[in-house]
Amino acid sequence: MIVHLGLGAFHRAHQAVYTQDSEGWTICGVAWRRRTVVDALRCNQWRYDVISRGPDRDEERTIDVIREALVAAEEPDAVVERIASPDTHIVTLTITESGYQRGEMLDLLARGIEARTTPLTVISCDNVPRNGEVLRDVLGAPEGVAFPCTMVDRIVPTPLDPLTIVAEPFSQWVLEDFDGPRPDWPGVQIVEDTAPFELMKLRLLNGSHTALAALGIPKGHTTVAEAIADPELEAFVRRLIAEELLPTIPPVPDTDLDEYVETMLARFRNPRIEHRLEKIAAGAEDKIAQRLRPAAAELDDPVLIPQVIAAAGL
Repeated sequence: MIVHLGLGAFHRAHQAVYTQDSEGWTICGVAWRRRTVVDALRCNQWRYDVISRGPDRDEERTIDVIREALVAAEEPDAVVERIASPDTHIVTLTITESGYQRGEMLDLLARGIEARTTPLTVISCDNVPRNGEVLRDVLGAPEGVAFPCTMVDRIVPTPLDPLTIVAEPFSQWVLEDFDGPRPDWPGVQIVEDTAPFELMKLRLLNGSHTALAALGIPKGHTTVAEAIADPELEAFVRRLIAEELLPTIPPVPDTDLDEYVETMLARFRNPRIEHRLEKIAAGAEDKIAQRLRPAAAELDDPVLIPQVIAAAGL
């Protein structure tokens, strides 16, 4: 069994879909406070739909791999018991970047780990650089627990219906190899080191998103698709990538970076995915510090990155 902490739309459209395609594994999902998704899943016999929304058509499938759901704030002891259970081999997390400090959900995770008598693998699926190492350090490096790093990617706008999730067709999960039981997870890239993949996504995809938000919002654009459809902004982003981001990316195993960029821009152009610039722009100071400032520091005389930083008001 897998216990997942953070029962949001991204998990249900990403890790849960990969686990659905494996044999013999189920998920116990844990929400923090809100009962909306938990109650909806219980009332619908644990079934929900994921719609892969391409530029011109949809593909819909039903997911039923989540077979139990808990609300941590209401039943913390039950959450600890599930984490401590010898039937639980993996704990995954999507608790947002701001959740990586002791308190709330991580305290329950720590209690569950302390109560275990068998090894465990804990996999952070949040957009935190070296997420496994960060989580291990926050929890005090407990013995008998593996913390592989991961890189996850799929654009999943906030759903209006808890039982229907719309997501882009693209999905990627890169996971460091680890000992211990795990699903076969068809499509997951098992690698020795996720660091090159993390840097690729952080600077190219996330950095481009930040640029589109900083420059697109003042022009009246509201979504990524609207912004990248603006010829001036697309030209800027292409220059930013070619001149100031790609030169800072080392080789990525089994990856053609030029192909990755073209696939990424095609994803951005999908007009049927409402990826809002306002959401991307939130927390711009921290995001720019991770996505763009380190790249600028590696260049002799960056011109475009400073323009993005200035446009973001920083």
